[in-house]
Amino acid sequence: MRKKFDVIICGCGLAGCAAGLSLARRGHSVAMLDRARFPRRKLCGGLLTWKSVKLLESLFGETPESLIQAGAINFISDKYAIRTFATTLASGDLSFPFHFVDRSVFDNHLLSSAVAAGAEVFQKMKVVSCDPVQGLVTCENGDVFQGDHVIGADGANSVVRGSFPNYSRERFKRFMAPTIEIALDRKDYPRSVEYPELYVGFMDAGYGWVFPNRNKIVLGICGLRQKDVNFSQLFESYLDFLKVDRDRVPDLHGHPLPYGNYLENPVHGVTLLAGDAGGFVEPLLGEGIFFALCTGMYAGEAVAQGIEKATAPGPIYTQRLFTHIMPELKGSDRLRWALFKGMKYLGPSSLGWFINLGSTRLSEMVHGIRSYSWLRKKHWDF
Repeated sequence: MRKKFDVIICGCGLAGCAAGLSLARRGHSVAMLDRARFPRRKLCGGLLTWKSVKLLESLFGETPESLIQAGAINFISDKYAIRTFATTLASGDLSFPFHFVDRSVFDNHLLSSAVAAGAEVFQKMKVVSCDPVQGLVTCENGDVFQGDHVIGADGANSVVRGSFPNYSRERFKRFMAPTIEIALDRKDYPRSVEYPELYVGFMDAGYGWVFPNRNKIVLGICGLRQKDVNFSQLFESYLDFLKVDRDRVPDLHGHPLPYGNYLENPVHGVTLLAGDAGGFVEPLLGEGIFFALCTGMYAGEAVAQGIEKATAPGPIYTQRLFTHIMPELKGSDRLRWALFKGMKYLGPSSLGWFINLGSTRLSEMVHGIRSYSWLRKKHWDF
């Protein structure tokens, strides 16, 4: 059975929702495919920065208040701490509070917005192949979807990306970071946590986190794979340092995180990649929510404009990426290696010195008020 649409979106996560909403509200027929049934579990620290909050308001009409009412935002903090296993390197107030979401509720809520705008969602529909030139998407059950355009928003292990001949698979694999994360009931964590904590210095290129939610504490580690390093054992050592009772630890779950492998050309044929599928994750702190939403929106709006003006959407999409997204990813990547190498050769105190030198500006950089490119004021186009 073949189903014909203007646009096929593979993946109903954040990038897919942003793309689907952008297209459907302009009257284009959209099929959104996902292997899961929503709401579904999603491993993620769930941290929203200022730029995420602003984009959600601009695109979805959502505010922190509306997301709190929907049960998506469940914790807000205006403080932070960055620590090693031995000391606190930096702590203080934020220029804008971090908002923490439950990704299961959050993603489902945004998907409902795309559906309300007219997108058609096909759940439990696992994509197994894609022809990025012909716009053909085949699913595990044998269904074939035909689109004038395809948007690959199917995550770090993207099937759609795998159909592209023009990207370095070796580079993408090399900069794919293993991640392990668990969520504990607050009563099962050995102390109170009221603001986000990052832990550095125990990995050459990575970090650990402890994030507060209303009823949970979310903690995990992420980093580039190192020789002879067993991530499960490293995580167990991390739990021991945090004094977490092993009997309280649920089954470990891992997922890959794009960590500096963003594609500079996420376009082939009639197909565009967005979110984790294109490697669009900030390479220093691993922020993916904003970059999924923003690249999804850019992809959807580029395709809509392409349909309406009978032009190729690829150049429209890549122009916006290179104007607004790539400077942040490249600037973050440079800063990441400078800081990690500084910690390796000079010790973790070098990171504390750097943060304390300009904590307000660095906080604004993380939030997107300033750019990772030399801390200039950042002007987004939404």
